[in-house]
Amino acid sequence: MRYSFFTVEDFCKDADFIKWAVSPTPDSDRFWKEFMASHPHKTEELQLALECVRTIQFAETEPGEDNLLALKQRIWKDIEAPRPAVYRRLNWAYLAAASVVFILAAGFWWSLQNSALTYRTAYGEVREITLADGSSVILNARSEIEINEDIANKKVREVWLRGEAYFKIAKRNGAKFIVHTPDTQVEVLGTTFNVNTRRRQTSVVLAEGKVQLVSGKSPAWVMKPGDMATIGKDNRIRSKRVEPGHYDSWKESYLVMDDKPVSEIVEVMEDNYGIRLQFEDSSLLHKRLSGKLAIKNPEQFLENLSTILERDLIKTGDGYIFR
Repeated sequence: MRYSFFTVEDFCKDADFIKWAVSPTPDSDRFWKEFMASHPHKTEELQLALECVRTIQFAETEPGEDNLLALKQRIWKDIEAPRPAVYRRLNWAYLAAASVVFILAAGFWWSLQNSALTYRTAYGEVREITLADGSSVILNARSEIEINEDIANKKVREVWLRGEAYFKIAKRNGAKFIVHTPDTQVEVLGTTFNVNTRRRQTSVVLAEGKVQLVSGKSPAWVMKPGDMATIGKDNRIRSKRVEPGHYDSWKESYLVMDDKPVSEIVEVMEDNYGIRLQFEDSSLLHKRLSGKLAIKNPEQFLENLSTILERDLIKTGDGYIFR
């Protein structure tokens, strides 16, 4: 869920949060209470954002999107200017909230027009989504994507991803398409690529076309087909050349093991199927495998893997042990 990474100003700009703050419904009230219960570290920021939104006397004007974006850019530029470190934690939040009040007072109507659709998948589920702009997204298991409901009419088409997805982006009158992840943003015009945000990092594999990556501590980087870029905790972009089909084979319910260590297979099973694997001989985690195995039926996949590793497969409560 992208809200896990929101700051005070992010909450104050979010259309769904604003709607809840000024006009809660039973559904929205339940959603935000559950969010606070599962993210107690965000409580202070949420309360600050609530105070910010609920004290606004909203203007009844309907400003143009271009003017509002220009206004935002000027204010965020001011917010991001260096300030004494001693005031950073609390005063920074209040300063950001005060600036957002100014934005919202001028643009509440605009914000309400940007409602988002959210799609989620469960363990073992893969879902294909066709966007209003003609683009398609295949969402891997245990993933979530938020899409602007009016994406087809936007000058900048934006989505927010947690988990893994394969994108095929339709060209649309030069309108940029941006995939936001916790670590970076992927900017494209028309192309095909895979994005994985698991394990506290983002990896992007480009199959065709051209994309640009923007991350905090690295200059913007333009990828070519066959490039794989990884952005870790330090927000730096690291790249290498790969075979794209090895990274998006999950769409066809296959796992391609091109000299892949068993430890990575363990991560795939836990991330996509919620199945925990243990090995009595931990050295097996470093063993590298090559080949292609069907993964649609995870139990059968594990039986095949146990044969390859020449180990017995024992079922446990929430997983398996290779013995």
